[in-house]
Amino acid sequence: MSRRKADAERTREAILDAAETTFLAQGVARTTLAHIAQAAGVTRGAIYWHFEDKAALFDALLERVRIPLDEIVDDAVQQLGAMPLACLRDIAQRSLAGICHDISLQRAATIVLHRCEKLEDEHPRICMITQLPKHAEAQVEQLFEQVQQQGQLRADLTPANARRQFHGFLIGTCFDWLQDIDQYSLDDDRDSIVETLMRGLIVKNTP
Repeated sequence: MSRRKADAERTREAILDAAETTFLAQGVARTTLAHIAQAAGVTRGAIYWHFEDKAALFDALLERVRIPLDEIVDDAVQQLGAMPLACLRDIAQRSLAGICHDISLQRAATIVLHRCEKLEDEHPRICMITQLPKHAEAQVEQLFEQVQQQGQLRADLTPANARRQFHGFLIGTCFDWLQDIDQYSLDDDRDSIVETLMRGLIVKNTP
C-alpha cells in the first residue's frame, strides 16, 4: 500500500472512530458532519472525500462491526449439531459473549438500540445488529425442528415461534444491559440467562 493510500485509510478510520464516539454521546439524528469533523480533527471536505453523506458514514460504521452470527451458528452446528439443545445453548452463550467482550460491537449495538431516533429506526443497515442473517435464521429454526422431533420442544410452540422467541429474548437482554452496562455483569450472568431462555422453550424436566 502506498503512503498516500495508507494516510487515506487512517483518515477514514479516524472519521469512523469519531462518528462512533459522537453518535454514542448525542444520538444519530442530533449529530452533524460538522460535529464528526471536529471530533476527528478533519475538515468536512475530508469526510465528503470518503463518505457521500451521514447515512453512508453510518452504513460504514455498522459494516465494520458486522456480528459474525453465521460463523457462530455454523461452528456450533459443526461441533454440536447432533445435540440440538446444546447447540442452541452454545449459540446463545457466544452471542452474549460477543456483546460483552467486543467493545466496538458493544458500542455499535448501543448506538442502534439506544441512540437511533424513530425517524431512523427503519434504516436497512440496522438489521445487521437487530436481526438474524437469513442463513443463521434457517439454521436456528432447523435446530428447533430437531428439538421438536426429539419431543423436547414445548407443545404450544412451532420451530418458527421458538426461533423468534429465542432471538427476541437475546435482543431484549442486550437492550436492557446496554442501557447501563454497570448495572450488573452480563458476562457473569450469562449461564443463568441462557438457562432461563432455554427453560422457557423446552418441555419441563428436559435435561
